[in-house]
Amino acid sequence: MEAAAQSHPLPLLQNIDPGVRRFLDGRFRSAADLATASDVEAEIRGHCAELEASISNLYVSLQEAAAAYSSCREVAGSALRGVRGGLSALKAYESTGAGEEMEARTEQMQFEQLPALASEVARVEMVREYAEMALKLDSLVGDIEDAVSSSVTGKLKSPVDNSEKTHHVAIGYLKNIEDLLASVTTTRPQWTRLLSSVDHRVDRSLAILRPQAIVDHRSLLSSLGWPPSLAGSKFSSIDSRKQAEIVNPLFSMRGDLKSKYSESFLALCNLQELQKRRKARQLKGHDVGNQLRQPLWVIEVLVNPISTAAQHHFSKWAEKPEFVFALAYKIIRDFVDSMDEILQPLVDKANLIGYSCREEWISGMVIALSTYLAKEIFPKQIELLQESSNSSDAGSTAYQARVSWLSLVDLMISFDKRIQDLISSTGLLLTVKDDDSWQRISVLCVFCDRPDWLQVWAEIERQESLNKLQSAMDLEKNWSTRIQGTMLEYDSDDYKSPVITSAVHQTLSLLIDRARPIPSIMLRAEFIRTSAAPIISEFLGYMLRRSQEAEGLTALADDNAVLKVSQSINAARYFESTLTEWCEDVFFLEMENLPVNGEGGCIFQQEINHLKEFRVEWADKISTVILRGFSARSRDYLKNKRQWLDKSEGPAVSRTFIESLDYMQGQLSKLQGGLNTVDFVTVWRNVASGVDQLLFAGIFTSGVKISSDGVERLQSDLSVLFAIFSAWCLRPEGFFPRLSEGLRILKIDEQQLRDGAFTDKNWLREYGIRHLTAADTEKIIKNRVY
Repeated sequence: MEAAAQSHPLPLLQNIDPGVRRFLDGRFRSAADLATASDVEAEIRGHCAELEASISNLYVSLQEAAAAYSSCREVAGSALRGVRGGLSALKAYESTGAGEEMEARTEQMQFEQLPALASEVARVEMVREYAEMALKLDSLVGDIEDAVSSSVTGKLKSPVDNSEKTHHVAIGYLKNIEDLLASVTTTRPQWTRLLSSVDHRVDRSLAILRPQAIVDHRSLLSSLGWPPSLAGSKFSSIDSRKQAEIVNPLFSMRGDLKSKYSESFLALCNLQELQKRRKARQLKGHDVGNQLRQPLWVIEVLVNPISTAAQHHFSKWAEKPEFVFALAYKIIRDFVDSMDEILQPLVDKANLIGYSCREEWISGMVIALSTYLAKEIFPKQIELLQESSNSSDAGSTAYQARVSWLSLVDLMISFDKRIQDLISSTGLLLTVKDDDSWQRISVLCVFCDRPDWLQVWAEIERQESLNKLQSAMDLEKNWSTRIQGTMLEYDSDDYKSPVITSAVHQTLSLLIDRARPIPSIMLRAEFIRTSAAPIISEFLGYMLRRSQEAEGLTALADDNAVLKVSQSINAARYFESTLTEWCEDVFFLEMENLPVNGEGGCIFQQEINHLKEFRVEWADKISTVILRGFSARSRDYLKNKRQWLDKSEGPAVSRTFIESLDYMQGQLSKLQGGLNTVDFVTVWRNVASGVDQLLFAGIFTSGVKISSDGVERLQSDLSVLFAIFSAWCLRPEGFFPRLSEGLRILKIDEQQLRDGAFTDKNWLREYGIRHLTAADTEKIIKNRVY
């Protein structure tokens, strides 16, 4: 009874703390719960013990820091007392009249001790700063952990409790910590352990704070009616203009609800801005490029639920992908204005630099659509292609599968163009123009994650293009008819290319245009190498077979055969110039030095080299054919060695030589009408060089004796030869250097020839002999009959 009398009376109900009252109400809901009172007591005592242990640990840490600080103060005090003693001794020496030697020794001692003293003082000061910074950071981190803990506890007690205020308090502490850490990183970068320790504790708090803030913001959006219903979005046809408008809850916010949403929005934006600062500090000095940029969290919270709701409708239109793209675009378009008018000012207020809500909203929805295409649509397309290859009716089924694939790609390209227009409709461009940013607003980014699908696409495009070109290449009219004025923009040459080159050029242009929207330089290059480059190679192979057939039938002795080869050369020349001009465009310059190009350079460099080799080879063959005919017709002319010794009345031209020249002139004239200017110049120069060698060897170095009358006859013959080539150059003698210099030597007067002087280099240079050797000159002079 005495013990009962001495116990304290229970407090009144109104005097109990509300938090304690809620705790007791939660644990003791009925009389039967009183049996668990001992367990509750044990639990409370355990929590109290943990808190007391935590307080004890903090007390020990504080004592250790204070002891370290006290020790540093004692060391500094001892050093200062030493300085004071030294100064007193110095004063005593001066008062007793010590000599100059003692004074100099004292000054030297002071100079020796001052650096060490300064270093010690600096070390003590740094220790003091470290201790102060550690205590300040520890206090702030503790405040963050308390704020986060109280926020979690409040949510457990009352799920409907508004925690925006708690979030703002925690974010304020986080900003203060980040300011201090940024200062430490700049002024004391050697304090890495302190930075690492604080970052670790802050990361643990952020791991709780960020998901909680996102969940709170999502709950608030749900109370606003987000995502809105998409049931009214019916698409009986793509061109339907009577689609129901989707209600936008962001425009219907009013009063306290709008204020709560703004606070939650700002809290999440401030948290992301803080996270961006922390990552920038931690990665300072590293080449991170665009890695610090993350999608806007507040927009992600908007995108995820509405994209999930849209996928329910997408699943109904598996066979009608055009409806999928139409609904996706409608969702993006109907809400994009609210991003600019309502959300962008809040983002600017949170100082999230470099973010556009319009762009982030579009990017989020595009990525969601791309993910759906990659998971649901493209696997079915691949399966359809595989089934068509194994089907009994492979031709028809494969064609339908390819058409279905190309139709899907057409929808993707059209969708990307509309999205680009939607972004630029406000006059704004992408905040960051690179492949990463481009991929965020393009559904073609599906191919960036699956390059094997890109190869399938390129192969289908190549196959379809070749099927269309094959019939055009087999039509002879397309080779015989010439394109009028086939000149490139920066070139004045008429390539005389056949009509078939226009069809091939148009096909290549279409394939390159298909590659332009691909949001990756590497993948654009791979697409072009897989689709366009084989078409050039196939066309070149067709021209080679066509030329070989002409050569095999008549050995190019027939005019029609030469014309066929000329048409192929013209086409090769046209495409070589076209591809070279394309390679100077910025679109192709970006693709230089990529692994897909092999040795580097232009993406079409291999094709350009092959076209050039084809042109040179067949132009040489035409030159050889003309030279062969000229040589056969000049055989009697060269065999008639007596003509160079016969006397003649006045200048005369050999009749057999005229026949040879007439054949050569006729062939070149026909070729001039059928061959492009550049390659024709190559042919007639090759012919001139061959004629120069042939006549020089047959007349000047064959041991033929030549008299003065023979020199006149030879000069007349060569003047006719030069006159023929004067139609294509101003100074034809320059293209027959051996004949011109040989004739010059024959015309030298006998008196001007000194014994052996014609073998001297200076003598040869004096008479303008540059292409003949001393042996050739000696042989010509010895055959000269005066």
